[in-house]
Amino acid sequence: MACALIDLRTNRMCGGGGHLRSNHRFRAKEGGDPWSLNFREDEIMPVIEGFVALSHAPFWDPDVLVEGPGAAFVKGVDRARALVRDKKPDALVIFGPDHFRNFFYDVLPSFCIGLEKLTGFGDYGTPKGDMPVDQELARAIHTSVIEAGFDPAFSLNMGADHGITQPCAVFDQSHKLPIVPIMINCAGAPRPPMRRCYEFGKAVGDAIRSAPGNKRVVIVGSGGLSHWVRPASADNPETTAETLEYAINGRNRAVEYSAERDAFLQERIDNGINGKVNADWDNWFLKCLTSGDIEPLLALTDAEIDEVAGNGAHELRSWIAAAGAWGGSSEVFSYEPVPSWVTGMGCIGGSTPV
Repeated sequence: MACALIDLRTNRMCGGGGHLRSNHRFRAKEGGDPWSLNFREDEIMPVIEGFVALSHAPFWDPDVLVEGPGAAFVKGVDRARALVRDKKPDALVIFGPDHFRNFFYDVLPSFCIGLEKLTGFGDYGTPKGDMPVDQELARAIHTSVIEAGFDPAFSLNMGADHGITQPCAVFDQSHKLPIVPIMINCAGAPRPPMRRCYEFGKAVGDAIRSAPGNKRVVIVGSGGLSHWVRPASADNPETTAETLEYAINGRNRAVEYSAERDAFLQERIDNGINGKVNADWDNWFLKCLTSGDIEPLLALTDAEIDEVAGNGAHELRSWIAAAGAWGGSSEVFSYEPVPSWVTGMGCIGGSTPV
């Protein structure tokens, strides 16, 4: 068995020059310096190679060249695509919301991890049908986060709408790259607090790093930024009785309901109706998240988000969780308020050094 010494105080190999960059397990050297570890090449584990978080939008078709509104945002997405392509991941771990197409108030978990079968809903032209899941990694994550004190739901037959499937289409046009889908309830109160999402994301990151297998993983967060959408949450007084009834008991009407929403949004597009966006708040959020000044974001309440960023901005829980899983630095790739897409469109990312 080949061994080398690693000094955790400096994160350098003893006797070597470069920073440690490895996907190998370590064990304490028996009877020696507790800060030194033996480097075991026979115990391989995954590496989180990069992190991307980006807005999704029904009005954005990632396969179509964007000119005019949205073009600046897409330039940043192109940087994110290059990041993912260069890292050659074996799997994407995607945090994203659901929009009452697969998860309903009859049973609405704060977090749900897809372990086996995953079916894309196909709304707004996003991937439809069977999608590949890294089942080994998904199960390892689920087991580990439970041991860390979290109780996410799991699904052996999970559905996903554009909140998770649109980034799949952005980063893998072949639709063959396995993913681990992690749904965060952003649609209906009571939602998990921002701080809880961040801590859950950290637990997911720890789970990936301790999982079996020699895999390269990229973390993705999908949702936001500021936008105001038709309310469906039980705590919102503007939610109509009809919409709330669907949010509770609409599981068998999801396809019909989704088609109605698609038609409603297409009508908005045809009539040139813009949505409200708070660019100042979006830029504040992006600055806090990428600078590491995350405490103000973790302290955000639902009422504050509703007032300044809209009920659609609750989806930023996915960004917060993904950032927690990543645990490293990031930068803004692009931001553009796009009222015609009804959303503040942003993209951030970070990666391990080459």
